[in-house]
Amino acid sequence: MKKVLSALLAAAMILSLAACSGGTTTSSSSSSTASSDSSTESSTVSSESEATEDDPILTGEKPELKILSMYQAYNYEEQLTWKIDEELTGYKTKWYALPADNADQKLLLEISSGADYDILLRVSPSQYAQLSKQNALIDLSGMLDKYGSNITNAISELAWQSVTNDQGVVNGIPHENMLASKEEPYGMLTGGIGVRSDMLEELGMELPTNIDDFTAFLEAAKEKYGFAPLTSNKSSTFIQVLLSGFGMGEAEWYDIDGTYTHRIKHPQITAYLEYMQKLYKEGLMDNDMPINTADNAKEKFASANAVACAPLMFWDIPAMVNALATNNPDCKIEFVTDLAADANSKPTHYIMKGANFVSCISQSSKNPEHAINWLNILSEPDNYRRTYIGEEGVSYEVIDGNYTPIFTGDDATNFNAYTNSDKLSGINNPTVSFKMWQARARKTPEMAEAYEAMNARVDEYEPLISIELYGKTSPKVQEYVTALNQAFGDSFLKAIVEGTDPDTAIAAMQADWDANGGLEVEAAMQEFYDANKSYSE
Repeated sequence: MKKVLSALLAAAMILSLAACSGGTTTSSSSSSTASSDSSTESSTVSSESEATEDDPILTGEKPELKILSMYQAYNYEEQLTWKIDEELTGYKTKWYALPADNADQKLLLEISSGADYDILLRVSPSQYAQLSKQNALIDLSGMLDKYGSNITNAISELAWQSVTNDQGVVNGIPHENMLASKEEPYGMLTGGIGVRSDMLEELGMELPTNIDDFTAFLEAAKEKYGFAPLTSNKSSTFIQVLLSGFGMGEAEWYDIDGTYTHRIKHPQITAYLEYMQKLYKEGLMDNDMPINTADNAKEKFASANAVACAPLMFWDIPAMVNALATNNPDCKIEFVTDLAADANSKPTHYIMKGANFVSCISQSSKNPEHAINWLNILSEPDNYRRTYIGEEGVSYEVIDGNYTPIFTGDDATNFNAYTNSDKLSGINNPTVSFKMWQARARKTPEMAEAYEAMNARVDEYEPLISIELYGKTSPKVQEYVTALNQAFGDSFLKAIVEGTDPDTAIAAMQADWDANGGLEVEAAMQEFYDANKSYSE
């Protein structure tokens, strides 16, 4: 998208230079040429101004827009940001939400039946892929060029490629994840394995920073307290903090000598399984892990029936404060973040670039140009800031370059009023948005303390970039990947509990992967990676 615009600008510059080169013979000729150029420029500006004035999308009556978005437990039209959106854009909007259950089926049924929503805002990559595959979406290229400059400027080339179909048609608008960068990694650590500060102090130990130290920590805790020190839940088979000690992490895909390799075929996946089996067999991990829900695990941790809980994020802290206080009012949550392999290794952390949501317009939309114009107005940088975190001095302040929430004053206008604002805001540069997002990380003193503490050691990490989320939007990947990952996770959990020989277990999982679409997914992801690997450097 940006390349197209750049090409047009380059062509204009060449024509301009060519025109100027003809006026160098005499001063009168030069003056005449300059006058001519000035006249031409004036005429062009005038023409553009007239074109804008004559464009009914920009200057005419604005229709009420129908917006369909994801399920939320709240009413979109009761949010402060909804009101601000209407004031900034001049558009009245009617919001609709997909149901909590069977959202994919409902969306496909609505669109196939000709429902005339003007824009489908923030659908999932899977939903987008299904609609794209069914040719239910319109080409947005021309409208974005004409009405979407704020949108196109905020989105990366790689993200645009992820919503360009096989015919070269751009039929989606990616909402890129708010992230730290390799250049500015502060804030990239948001959680890990929570540890009770009181028990850590009783053990007289520091927070572990590598796999060897973590194992020793669990063994010391087991010996002192007599119960399994680490609790987790059935959905956390792949614990990011531990995976990092085996050359992996949050990412599922890795460059292994140029081959884009899923976690299931990573050279150290067998060693990771063996380590998890050790923790489970030796009573270092909760025996109920295979049946625990996340709430079960947190309850054990809060009641001091576990020393550590995986995973916990800093945003879990507000809900945990009162629970911890009933056992020990002085107890805090400290965090073990992504571990290194050993004391001589540098820990790594993957920054997961991607777009978790896509906005698109169906063939049945009655006002597609207006929908783009509406989203573009919301994506103007100042408008985005206004809708996302509010007004400086009222809902937030900037202290030492950090966005900090304001909770004093009226809850109808202070930071509390913007709790759900990200679902109603426009498009913005993800790194800039991430800095604003950090105001949410400082929502309570306990959250702020934990967030600052874990990121105090961010310079010890080697940040790595993963671009896999862009590749996963491919219909070829979406067709198989959900079922494949579910089967892999289930089989891996079973192997942990049963203590199956790691080599035998992984071989069986890989064979099942290959037989059920894994090879097709690998081929699609390899093609994507070969074309875009430079973005991960």
